[in-house]
Amino acid sequence: MSLINDALKQARKAPPRNLPSAVPPLQPAAADDGPSALAWLAPAVVIILIVAAIFFIGWAVAHHNVKSVATAPETADRVKSESPGVTLPVAQPHPADPPPPPLNPPEAPKLQAIFYVPSKPSAIIDGKTVYPGDQVGHYRVKTINKSTVILVGPDKKEIQIGVN
Repeated sequence: MSLINDALKQARKAPPRNLPSAVPPLQPAAADDGPSALAWLAPAVVIILIVAAIFFIGWAVAHHNVKSVATAPETADRVKSESPGVTLPVAQPHPADPPPPPLNPPEAPKLQAIFYVPSKPSAIIDGKTVYPGDQVGHYRVKTINKSTVILVGPDKKEIQIGVN
């Protein structure tokens, strides 16, 4: 054991093998004060300008008025007074066409849906599924189109019903 003690004593007397380096130790980084005022001011101004532009565009679209200039048609009297010796025929108004029959007469059954398949169209009338040729109350289904159903009444009068 004395050998071990002698070795330890010599190790203590020997100079240290690892000398510290000449570089000073690292210091903590200086605290950053955060972004400067100009760093957030520019994006804020851009956002405000975009919002203002959207507001004014919406306002302009909402208040857009279409102004049309309508001129009175020339009548035969005005043309006659402006150019003597020339007469133009005056067009007579056409009689109004009779109004089309009502789409859903008040006494007609209520059409609720149409299932249009060209090979076999069907409809739901008053809660009942019907096909061309079926009876619905006093009416017979004549045809089923994409948007209307034509029924024939007991007086052979056709009525056309559509989905409301």
